[in-house]
Amino acid sequence: MELSSKKVSQEKGSVGVTFSDSLRKSSFGWYPYVEGFSANYARDALIRDDNKPLAVYDPFGGSGTTQLAASLLGIKSYYSELNPFMVKVCEAKVESAKWARHNFELFRDCAEKYIAEISLPNIDRLAQKVCLASYEEAFPKRDFFEEAHLRHLLAALDVAKTYSSVNPHISSLFSIACAANAVASSNMTRRADLRRRRPDEYKNRVVDVPSMITATVRRMLDDVSDYPMNSESTTLVSNDSKDIPESFADTFDFVLTSPPYLNGTNYFRNTKIELWLLSLIDSEKDLKKFRELTVTGGINDVSSKDSYKQFASVELVAERLDIESKDKRIPKMVRHYFSDMYEVMVGVYRSMKSNGKFLLDIGDSKFYGVHVPTHTLLCDVAEEVGFSLEHEHVLAKRLSRDKTELVQVELVFKKKPD
Repeated sequence: MELSSKKVSQEKGSVGVTFSDSLRKSSFGWYPYVEGFSANYARDALIRDDNKPLAVYDPFGGSGTTQLAASLLGIKSYYSELNPFMVKVCEAKVESAKWARHNFELFRDCAEKYIAEISLPNIDRLAQKVCLASYEEAFPKRDFFEEAHLRHLLAALDVAKTYSSVNPHISSLFSIACAANAVASSNMTRRADLRRRRPDEYKNRVVDVPSMITATVRRMLDDVSDYPMNSESTTLVSNDSKDIPESFADTFDFVLTSPPYLNGTNYFRNTKIELWLLSLIDSEKDLKKFRELTVTGGINDVSSKDSYKQFASVELVAERLDIESKDKRIPKMVRHYFSDMYEVMVGVYRSMKSNGKFLLDIGDSKFYGVHVPTHTLLCDVAEEVGFSLEHEHVLAKRLSRDKTELVQVELVFKKKPD
């Protein structure tokens, strides 16, 4: 049921694929997130029209690509994000990096001191004092790490936390440097989902946690030194994009996002190690509270609630899935996905200014031989909310598991004048 990420073609001159390499050296890559669109695409979308937007909103903020692209262009941004670890990543990339740029000498001095503190042999001494009780309680009988590597990781994080007494932004950056290397230093790997490494994967891998974190901190130093002095800030509007506060009505003139795909990916389970590492969950059981609020994009997100808003075009697809799908959660997932996206779009519409634009990129799906044209169905949902479709553009093509061609599409909606 999951989709292959293999692209079979891409339109010549597609949005986001022709931008220069200038964004490679930046804080976009501080955390290795596998979801969402590229930095180049986000920046290109923001500067595509003659007039730069004044206030940009991303209802699915993720690791902060939209927010950071806007910040570097001097555009104020806003976002919603359910995953508290992703909120920390975004805040580090935008707010903490902005602070570090304006206080670069202090940041540089602290970074050099931190690197020295987590280097051998000092890190070994600190690692001996690390308590593993919280890890064992969070993930009982789950050997996600070799003990020595886990001890080094936790020791480095403990040192990072001490810098909050100097400035919380410094502690934030060092903590993200630790979290960014958590999976790489574990027995796990992250592809579409977080999973255990196979025996034949990474045979020559050498795990050196202090060196890995040091490399990330040095990259941060390098990136921050090139950060513009006039970058803009970002604001967390709400955790749940289905619940945008009324105070943000008629605020945003541009909305840019990549919503969850109907592909079975569990966006919270994928970051469970980082969520635990930064004390944002106590155990895997805590992931349930996020799944109950998220847009229903995966079969594990399907809740026990029966009520949902119906759309005739969605029902045509869901009824076929009722017949063809061996997993009866899938037709329910499809119905709830578009119902949830309706709630998101209603809030987005209310928060936008008249004539504001709403750009999203989305891909279709296929389950048990039934094609789900997500982009087409979202157009029906958006029309019912009140949006008008201005533009539809194929960004890329890819293959499903049965080799059927699927598409990734950019949709641009406009809020009709009052």
